Amino acid sequence: LPTQRSMAKSNKILTVRNREIFSVVRDTLLDGECASVAVRGESMLPFFRSGATVRIEPLREEDIRRGNVLFAQTDDGHYLIHRLIDFEGEDRVTLMGDGNYVGTESIDRNRLLGCVHISTLHRWLALGWVALRPIRKIPLILLHKVCRK
Repeated sequence: LPTQRSMAKSNKILTVRNREIFSVVRDTLLDGECASVAVRGESMLPFFRSGATVRIEPLREEDIRRGNVLFAQTDDGHYLIHRLIDFEGEDRVTLMGDGNYVGTESIDRNRLLGCVHISTLHRWLALGWVALRPIRKIPLILLHKVCRK
């Protein structure tokens, strides 16, 4: 079974498949409204643990900057919530999960759909975390073990 997401509505919890919920989130953002989703997995540790609720806001041009967490759709149609770590010319950006020490996603700017609301402090701490990328494997191994319990 694919991973599932939970979305609260009128004090009820509805669990649906990733692709279904994220297509609704995409449509909501394109309509100019915000959406909240519970994240699953460990790809955004240490900043978002599995089960944390994030608020995704419609994307503005000024949101496309290093350190921001973006909601995007990959070229093969998968949705993800990862941090912008680099620019690839005018048309593409590189995203990477904070909890990953290898593996990035190259995303067309037209496939960036929203920006996760984070504080200024969160963004600055995350930029430091991104700078630690070459050596963050060890703390991530420990975090993954702790957070699975």
